[in-house]
Amino acid sequence: MSVRAARVPEKAGTGVVAFPAEVDLSNAEDVLSEALRLIREGATGIVLDLGGCAFCDSSGPNVIFRARARAAAAGIPLVVVLPTRGIVRKICDIAGVTRDIDHAPSLAAARDRLGRPA
Repeated sequence: MSVRAARVPEKAGTGVVAFPAEVDLSNAEDVLSEALRLIREGATGIVLDLGGCAFCDSSGPNVIFRARARAAAAGIPLVVVLPTRGIVRKICDIAGVTRDIDHAPSLAAARDRLGRPA
C-alpha cells in the first residue's frame, strides 16, 4: 500500500494526501491516518487527492467523510480531487461526496480553492 502525504512545513500550509491506486477495507485506515496526521501537524488546508485512485469501495468515501469531519472540527478547509468520470467518481457521486464536500478536478484547482499556490 502506498499512501503519500506531503509533509507540512514548519510554517503550516496545505497538506496533500495522495490516495493509492486502490482503496478498500485493507488500507482505508492508513489513508485516514495520513490525513489526521496533517491535521495534527497544523495544516491550514487539506487536499485528499484521488486523481491516481483507480478503484475504491465504500471505504473511500468513508475516509473522505471522516477526514472532513475532523478537519471541520479543527477549522481546516478540505477539498477532494476527483476524476471527472470513472468508477471512483461514480462511487463518490452515489455516496454523496460530490454533493456534500468541496471537490475539484485537479490538484492545482483544489489548491486554488484553498487559496494556496499550485
